[in-house]
Amino acid sequence: MLLNNFYTVSSIEHTAGSIHAAIRIQKDHSIFNGHFPSVPIVPGVCMMQIVKEVTESQTNSRLMITSADNMKFLSVLDPTQHADVEVAITYEQHNDSFQIKASIFAGQLTFFKLNATLKPAG
Repeated sequence: MLLNNFYTVSSIEHTAGSIHAAIRIQKDHSIFNGHFPSVPIVPGVCMMQIVKEVTESQTNSRLMITSADNMKFLSVLDPTQHADVEVAITYEQHNDSFQIKASIFAGQLTFFKLNATLKPAG
C-alpha cells in the first residue's frame, strides 16, 4: 500500500525473529499536503502501516493488525529532517499469528514504538 510510493526500502536484514530495515520516506508525497501544509509530519497510521508491510515482506504473509497492546509516539517524524529512518522489529510466531515489538528511529531519536499482534488477512 505505501511501499514504493510513500517510502522505499534501502536495505533489509532478516534473521530468525528479527527484522531490520533502512527506509527512505518520500518527503514530497502528497499526504503531507494535508498533514500538515508547510509542516510535514508522518501520520501515526503510516508508521503502523510501514511496520506491518515490512513484517509482511519478510514473513511472506499478508497480515492485519488485530491488536496493539502498546503504541507510543515519542517524537514527531518530519521527513524534511529525517527522510532516512530505520525500522526494527522482533517477533515470535504463535500458530498463525505474530507477536511483534517494533520501533522506527533515526540514530538515538525514536519516533514510534509498537507492541502488536498480527494475523493473516482474510
